[in-house]
Amino acid sequence: MKKHVARFVLIDQDLYRRGYTRPLLKCLTPKQVTYVMKELHEGVCETHYGAQTMAAKVLRTEYYWSTVHGDCTEFVRKCIKCQEYGTLSHQNPENLHYILSPWSFVKWGMDIIGPFALGKGQCKFLLVGIDSFTKWIEFEPLRAITAQNVQKFRVEEYCVSIRPTLDYYH
Repeated sequence: MKKHVARFVLIDQDLYRRGYTRPLLKCLTPKQVTYVMKELHEGVCETHYGAQTMAAKVLRTEYYWSTVHGDCTEFVRKCIKCQEYGTLSHQNPENLHYILSPWSFVKWGMDIIGPFALGKGQCKFLLVGIDSFTKWIEFEPLRAITAQNVQKFRVEEYCVSIRPTLDYYH
């Protein structure tokens, strides 16, 4: 108990915690804790830091309470904006691998991009097809993403018109 008490000092009715590498950290009441976390997380800049960054920021602003890291984690978990817009994937990185294609216009990759601001014809999505060999790109604007719209996008139509010109250069 003496070791634990030695880390704290009382100055002008305020309790402070001593640290090895930090200045005196002011100990906060539960009401002050809520205010400080809310101000750091959703304050003037609305930075919405993650739990670890927020806990480090609390300590850098020279505040302390015994459950800083746990409280910051809970606060971030309860933040609706952080849940909506925060990073979703926490998977380990994987080695890159090649997508091999024996010749042009045999293997295509497709993706849907959007939504964008409404464009000509009320289109707000792009359906993109990329040839794995030549990296040739074809795209089509779409109003809505449906299976029927995606099936209409026929890569073969583009290949027939392009192939004769590309074969000339090979």
